[in-house]
Amino acid sequence: MQASVLEELVPVPNPYPVVSRMQYPEVWRLCEQARTLAWDPVRDVDYSDLAQADLPQEVRAAGAEWWSLRAWMEHGATPYGAERLLEAIFQHQPFEIKQHITNFIAEELRHHEVSFRIAEALGGYEPTPRADYFKQVIPRFHDERDEKQMSFFAGLSVNTLFEQLSGELLQARYENARFASIKEACRLVLRDEARHIQFGRIIMRQFFSDLDPEEKRTIGMKFAKKLRGSLLSGVYAVVNLPEDERKRSGRNRALAAEYGLGATHPDEEVAIIRSGVDKIREDVGAYGIEIPRIDEVDGAKA
Repeated sequence: MQASVLEELVPVPNPYPVVSRMQYPEVWRLCEQARTLAWDPVRDVDYSDLAQADLPQEVRAAGAEWWSLRAWMEHGATPYGAERLLEAIFQHQPFEIKQHITNFIAEELRHHEVSFRIAEALGGYEPTPRADYFKQVIPRFHDERDEKQMSFFAGLSVNTLFEQLSGELLQARYENARFASIKEACRLVLRDEARHIQFGRIIMRQFFSDLDPEEKRTIGMKFAKKLRGSLLSGVYAVVNLPEDERKRSGRNRALAAEYGLGATHPDEEVAIIRSGVDKIREDVGAYGIEIPRIDEVDGAKA
C-alpha cells in the first residue's frame, strides 16, 4: 500500500462544527474584561527600584531564586492550558470557552515574564533549578494522566481550585512587598487570577450539580493528590521537601520575606494554605464534593 494511502487512513481530530453561538455569557464577560485589562510586563512595571536597591548579595540571591521559582511555576501552566485548548477545539466547545483558555495561556505566560524580569533585576534569573530535587518536582506539573481521567469541565475545575489557593498565597506576597515594582506586579497578577477564579465559580454553578458521585469523588481526590504530591514540595510551601533542601529553601524564603521581596515566610505558608483549603472545602461542599484529609495541612490544624 502506498504511503499516501496510509496517511489518508490515519484518523485525525475533526474540528467541525466550529461553534460560534454563545452559550456562556458570563464567560464571555470575563473575556471582554481580559481585553480591557490587558497589561505588559515591560511597559507597565518599572524594575529599576530593584536594580538600584541597597541589598546584601545573599538577599539578592535569595530573591532571585524565589522569583525564578515563581517563573517556572507560571511557565508550567502554559502547556496545561495548551492541552485544554486542544481539547476545547476538538470537543467543539463554544467560542467563549476557547477564548477564555487562550486568555489563560497568554496571562500565565505574562506572569512568567514578569517573574523572570523581577528575578533578573534582583540578581539573575535561573533557567534551571539549582537543587536536583526541584529538577524532579517541576516536571510533575506536565503529567496529564490525572486530567485525562476527568471530563473536560471537571478537569478545568480542579485547576481553578488551585488558582483560588494561589490567590490566597499571592495576596500575602503582595502585602509583603516593599518595592513598588514587586507590589505592582503582584497586583496585576492578582487581577488576572481573579478572572481565573471567577471562571471556576461559573463552572461550579453550571456543571457541578450534574456530576455523578464518582466524578465528584475524583475531583476531591485529584485536588488532594496534586497538593500533596508537588505543590507542598517547594512550590506553595517547603513542608514536603527533603530535610536539607527544606532548610536551604526555607532560609532563602525567610530572607526574601524579611526584606520585603514579595515572598511568604515558610513558617506562615501552611497556615495560609490551610485557610485557603478550608474555603475551597466550603465552596465545593455545597455541590457534594469532599476534599479528603491532607495530613500536612489538616494535621497542622490539629
